[in-house]
Amino acid sequence: MPCKKINNNSELDLGRYKHYLDSFIPYTQKVLGYNKPFVLNFQSDQENSKKALGRTAFYDPNTNEVTIYVDGRHIKDIMRSIAHELVHHTQNCRGEFEGGCAADDGYAQTDSHLRGMEREAYEKGNMLFRDWEDGYKRVYGENIMKTKIKVLREEIKKQKLDEVADRYMGKPAEKDIPSGPKEKY
Repeated sequence: MPCKKINNNSELDLGRYKHYLDSFIPYTQKVLGYNKPFVLNFQSDQENSKKALGRTAFYDPNTNEVTIYVDGRHIKDIMRSIAHELVHHTQNCRGEFEGGCAADDGYAQTDSHLRGMEREAYEKGNMLFRDWEDGYKRVYGENIMKTKIKVLREEIKKQKLDEVADRYMGKPAEKDIPSGPKEKY
């Protein structure tokens, strides 16, 4: 089980995106190969979301927790952030955070080891998400289209059957009722 727990501390409707997460999270473990479960936190922070350069996500190597800020963000952007942070989780599983990690402003510019870790997270995280997305669309996109076509065919078939039933078994229209000889009084 790659994800030990999901905490939703936001207004994000996780039910709407469950099918994506149920596919994406196991995919990340398969591709990245991390060997410890993590906790995924969806976090609301309205003040942070108003900042043009506010935080989008972070990873805590001490607790194996990924926190994603979700306010005002598209689900694809949220998932790219998850991918990025799971690369950091993978790095932690490999022992690359031993000796501590500084998350101060500029850490990726002043510490060559952390810069390399960020480079890996950006590259692998983005490509990980892109590869998953393309595969998901290929597999589920075709199935979704096939399902839509099948439903449409069934609706057309039902509509035609209803028309035939109305014509032959339903109540005929007044104009279709033959009139007998009219009696004169």
